[in-house]
Amino acid sequence: MRKAVALSIPLFLVFLSCGGDSTNEPDTTAPTVTILQPTHNASVPSGNVSIRATATDDEGVAKVEFHVDGTKIGEDASAVANVYEHTWNASGLAAGSAHTIRARAVDTSGNDASDTISVTISSTGGGPTYHSENITTNETWWPSGNPHIVTQDIAVWEGGSLTIKPGCIVKFDSGASIGCGWTTAGTIVAVGKADTTITFTSNESPPARGDWDGFGFFDGTTSSTRLSYCTIEYAGAEGQAILIDWGAALKMDHCTIRRSAGRGIFYERAGHVEQFNNNTITECAGYPLATDPEYVRHLGTGNDYTGNASGFDAIEVYYGGVETSATWRDQGVPYRVTENSNVWVGSTTTPIILTIEAGTTIEFEANAEMTIGYTVQAGIIAEGTSTNPITFTSAAASPSSGDWRQLWIAGESVDAQCRLTHCIFEYGGDGNVGNLWIYYSNPQVENCTFRYSSGCGIKLEVEEPDAAALEAANTFAGNASGDVCVP
Repeated sequence: MRKAVALSIPLFLVFLSCGGDSTNEPDTTAPTVTILQPTHNASVPSGNVSIRATATDDEGVAKVEFHVDGTKIGEDASAVANVYEHTWNASGLAAGSAHTIRARAVDTSGNDASDTISVTISSTGGGPTYHSENITTNETWWPSGNPHIVTQDIAVWEGGSLTIKPGCIVKFDSGASIGCGWTTAGTIVAVGKADTTITFTSNESPPARGDWDGFGFFDGTTSSTRLSYCTIEYAGAEGQAILIDWGAALKMDHCTIRRSAGRGIFYERAGHVEQFNNNTITECAGYPLATDPEYVRHLGTGNDYTGNASGFDAIEVYYGGVETSATWRDQGVPYRVTENSNVWVGSTTTPIILTIEAGTTIEFEANAEMTIGYTVQAGIIAEGTSTNPITFTSAAASPSSGDWRQLWIAGESVDAQCRLTHCIFEYGGDGNVGNLWIYYSNPQVENCTFRYSSGCGIKLEVEEPDAAALEAANTFAGNASGDVCVP
């Protein structure tokens, strides 16, 4: 017979075994939810009404349901920047009638919270409003005309201006677009509000990427042109949602571009954004943004370029020069220099200095490189930190030695303005040169890592700077032709 054994178990172990560990406690915290659009007691059109709500939760929001007069009309489980949306079809409702809109947020544990507002159907106007003519005078689109339907390509030009008011919903038939400033002056001002945005979307049902062409901004685009608090979706039939071409400059803030059939924004022939802050480009089939190197400097802060097709969460940088002293900010995704492209820095007038912010990654496709000071004066200041380095690397999904060429600091570089600290150089050396090629120049290079080059870690053209000093001040690994190669 086995004897019963009395065990003395410490009380704190009993506590833990009974669920005393606070990490296993059930989630009882309700989410927060606020209806952004429409606003409480607003007048809305008899037609499509955009409902937008923001919702957050400590564990995560599963979905936001939308109810009108107690009836659920839809839900959204895929937020952009914590904003959930649904379009309410209020067609046929009597002018002056009052209605209740409720947004119900449900978190991943089933906790819920609601926000409720009241709206009234407008007694003035009401859409749809159709647009098929070019705009050559001053024209304003109001939300009372929702939805505005663009049936074919229209141009804002010959001195014309288009103002689109907060709350407008603009839908585009297949292949339609809006162009601004083609050869003559044109202005588009689409400035929404945080709680009353402007939506540019497809008129197809159900909508899909590439249903409409998008926006084009050309040489006659005036400096007053601006997009703010806008959503642009399901465009890109011509390869991008927004084309900025022939030197046009666009101001853009607090906008969302999503679900483009190609890129979000494409710069061509010196077109560019002049101010670009707090924008989101997501769910696109191509790169969120493609730019000439000269205009990277205008990309500001608060932007999000993630959530696009696999392999495309990067800023595409194609062949060209940086001819204005500039800073490339850490945008949270890499800059990707395209195949066979050389990004060169320098000008025929004054020394041009490219500063690269700590934490930035620059990726290079095959045969791509960056050149500092070849025949023109230039400098590069790439000063990372031990915890936030600057990385020059391959764009390949599975990188290997020699995937790209090199960073080339050439003979016209300004030594005092060439400083590389806490940088990582890897997978370069195509052409058997090195990750870094120092050519008749003497930059400051320290606390950097040079690895996996198909040539040298650093290639020197002359015996300056001192090879031994470079080896002592930096880290090397896996370079096929040696760490610091001297003539």
